[in-house]
Amino acid sequence: MIQFDIYRDSTKEIYADDIPEFSGSENWGNLSSKFLFIFSRLDYLNDTLVSICEKVEIYNVNFKERNGLTSKKTKIAPYIEIIHVMSDLRMIVDELIALLYIVEKRKVLGDYPSKIEIESIGNLLGKWNERKFDDVRFFIDYKDFLKNVNDITNTYKHSFINDNIVFYRQLDKPTVYAIRNFNGEFDKQKNKLTAIPLENIVNDFNKMFKV
Repeated sequence: MIQFDIYRDSTKEIYADDIPEFSGSENWGNLSSKFLFIFSRLDYLNDTLVSICEKVEIYNVNFKERNGLTSKKTKIAPYIEIIHVMSDLRMIVDELIALLYIVEKRKVLGDYPSKIEIESIGNLLGKWNERKFDDVRFFIDYKDFLKNVNDITNTYKHSFINDNIVFYRQLDKPTVYAIRNFNGEFDKQKNKLTAIPLENIVNDFNKMFKV
């Protein structure tokens, strides 16, 4: 089963000592509570992952048996749930980047910064592209993963044709599909299809999250 690796044991409880302790910040509040909220959101997304896998499995059984029992619940809902997972994952990674930035800055300044200069995947990728690495070395080994999440979620936001992903069957295993039309043009030569197994996205996040 595809899952975000956030649990200590089979109880799937989030224990208090699993949450890092951060010094309080006058500017940014209780950072430990923010981290707990991230854990809670990942726990919620794990339930969504279960739902996705169950629906894709049912769809595949019905499709292979050609018994006509496929429905929008098993055919279309997985796409919607995958969009939900990817979009929330994007927000979670953005918050992790901002959190790590101010924690790392505190080591240099002796206190938390008053401004978060690197607050998102887009920010981070931009700094790397400019060869500005001084404050942004964290996560650099996961650049490909971050770029995938950034490209996919930007496609969800900006690509008018992305809903055509429903024409791609979720066969064998859940897959993240995204179709990008650049500059608002419908040009088959320019449009870009992204297709990545959902399990790969989750596994890549788990590796990064454990750093």
